[in-house]
Amino acid sequence: MIPVQVRLTKSILERLDTLINTGYYSNRSEIIRDATRRLVMDLQEDQ
Repeated sequence: MIPVQVRLTKSILERLDTLINTGYYSNRSEIIRDATRRLVMDLQEDQ
């Protein structure tokens, strides 16, 4: 994988950490990859 740097607000990071702490994801990178994948797939379906 190719590293990509992103900047997120404190509020978003806190929400990501909540998802990690409740066991939905194991780390922030996993969440961002999943969210990006879902967005791309949704946009492709709309075309």
